[in-house]
Amino acid sequence: MPSKQNLGRAHAHRRVAGLLTILSVIISHVAVSATPAASIASSIDYRYFVAGGSCAAISHGITTPIDVVKTRMQSNPDKYRSLLPATAMIIKEEGAATLVKGLGPTLVGYGIEGAFKFGIYEIMKPLTVLAFKNMNKKMNRPTASAGALPFIISSIMAGAVASLVLVPMESTRIRMVTDPEFEGVGLLKGLGKLVDEAGLAQTLTVGMGAMLAKQIPYTFGKQVSFDVVAKFLYRVLNAPPRGPSLLTLSETLSKNVSPEFVKWAVSVLS
Repeated sequence: MPSKQNLGRAHAHRRVAGLLTILSVIISHVAVSATPAASIASSIDYRYFVAGGSCAAISHGITTPIDVVKTRMQSNPDKYRSLLPATAMIIKEEGAATLVKGLGPTLVGYGIEGAFKFGIYEIMKPLTVLAFKNMNKKMNRPTASAGALPFIISSIMAGAVASLVLVPMESTRIRMVTDPEFEGVGLLKGLGKLVDEAGLAQTLTVGMGAMLAKQIPYTFGKQVSFDVVAKFLYRVLNAPPRGPSLLTLSETLSKNVSPEFVKWAVSVLS
């Protein structure tokens, strides 16, 4: 009779094999459907990258003062105990300009991170969905059985790639905010100092595990929920009317709510 340990190993092997099967199907689909480079380039909508990068850079840039105070509170909790008193203390002791320290790495890092996060996600979604459809056909499963899993996998890929870019930028930002030796240092010089201190490999990878643990759940939580909620609201608001005297709540909303409002509402919810 097999032991519990052997059964556990067998279950783990099956889970790994299933994941490898999914990834191999996705890769094989991409390989089979490969087209000339010009055709591939023309099929990519670069607006996703531009929009994602712009929005991420602006949203994180605006909150740079909050990040500065948060970083000081984390690095010196005895001195900086809460948000408002810490902010007042920093302005009194170092000047208001201190609150925008690290703005350069924030704009560049989150700009590139946002471009990859949104761009790769939108590119991978149709490929992953189609790969799951092909896999379901081979396994004689219902086409819709994958549910939101293809979107989650696409978001995990996008979040992982975006984290690779963000790690050295966040390291530079933190040193600019907390280390007197980085006082007045710009982005490029700050990165150079980190490379001189720790080497290129460590500069690019230090804190990678923590960054992946933060960014991947955040990415699929935000982007998958956006797609799910947006799809639901559009389905409700675009439902055909039953008649002028039988308007339901959804039909009343569809007459008075614009698509732009739906996009903003879903963005806030997600």
